[in-house]
Amino acid sequence: MFRFGHATHPDWREALELVLVQVEGQLQLEQFASDLTRPQRLGLMYCTEAYSEHVDAILATLKRRTGFPDWVGAVVPGICSSGVEYYQEPAIAIMLMELPAQSAQVFSGKRPLPKAGKVNAAGRNAMSAALVHIDPLTDEIDDLLEDLALKLGSNQTFGGLVSAGAPVTHIAMEPLAGGVSGVLFSENIPIEVRMTQGVEMVGSEHEITEARGNFVMGLDGRPALEVLLSDLELPAGDGQDAMLDQATDLLAKRFSHGLFVGLTEGALARSADLLRFSSMRSEPHQLKVRPVVGMDPANRAIAIAEDFKVGDRLAFCTRDENSARIDLTRMCAELREDLDAPAPRLNSLQAAGFGGISAVRRPRGAVYIACNGRGAALFGQQGVELQIVREQLGDIPLIGFSANGEIFKSELYGYTGVLALFF
Repeated sequence: MFRFGHATHPDWREALELVLVQVEGQLQLEQFASDLTRPQRLGLMYCTEAYSEHVDAILATLKRRTGFPDWVGAVVPGICSSGVEYYQEPAIAIMLMELPAQSAQVFSGKRPLPKAGKVNAAGRNAMSAALVHIDPLTDEIDDLLEDLALKLGSNQTFGGLVSAGAPVTHIAMEPLAGGVSGVLFSENIPIEVRMTQGVEMVGSEHEITEARGNFVMGLDGRPALEVLLSDLELPAGDGQDAMLDQATDLLAKRFSHGLFVGLTEGALARSADLLRFSSMRSEPHQLKVRPVVGMDPANRAIAIAEDFKVGDRLAFCTRDENSARIDLTRMCAELREDLDAPAPRLNSLQAAGFGGISAVRRPRGAVYIACNGRGAALFGQQGVELQIVREQLGDIPLIGFSANGEIFKSELYGYTGVLALFF
């Protein structure tokens, strides 16, 4: 397994020393023993903004003490590790990844991406997955993610938006400010990536029948705001002011964590209907969730922070602690089922009469990226998400960070958690 460590202390030197003591001590444990068959060494490092002015010195110390030459990471609002979370306090977390030769390649504005289709020495696709860190002030983030997705051999892009405006915002072999950086993984590094949104659908799914810019004007042939109030089992009210006051009062009382919509592309929804042989509503975790950012009572319309088109499906959603717990547990349970499934080669061996083969895959490490609007703001206390992950998947090495936006399958999300397991 990957060695890892985390610590908090007002003095960055003390925190770093506490982390190094942990990773150096792990060398004495069998499960963390160094593997000579994996000669590439890559370090991940996340620290909070309190240490941003000292990233140069931290990175130099990490390279000297660990012997790991290549590092990626970021300065972030908060960090996490197995079972714990540090938010807006001085803290640092690292992970030491030992990988097969030429399995990972660091990229940044100073280190461009290789050409699409590049293979490594083993003949494997060198661009199968990517961990991405982006400064929130970067222009055209959606276009950058789309371009990266086109170059990858899979849709395994994950990461998040880091802190903005600090002297250093991210790391790609060296401290950097602004732009995009990260690390590419070749296809011989098995990675499982999942996302939890933690929303509960309110009412049913509707077809968008009229739109104007980012305003949904009509749903199922009815004014969108009236459909919202109907889903909430409230009358439409008399007059524009009454409708707006009623909606605003309700949202303040019942949707303390915001009102959202879950979107499904029209073509995808129609395909799903055909496969199911009947029209069924989507599951909440299958939706693209975006916030409702405004209302237009004069036109009985709602504005959402996403591009969409007529024919797409929309469901109103709410996010609360209970739904977030349930969905995070669901995500981890699905991963656990995948880990317990026999690999294809083991299936064929067992079918041929060979027995005594353990088919359980154990992750060597994990990275968890969660919205900074989750954590204690959603669950009431820090560390709840990490405790759920530990309960469901066991005590695996894990580090991660609180993000200003989460990246999953080349899309930018909010209020979500993204978990990547490395094998």
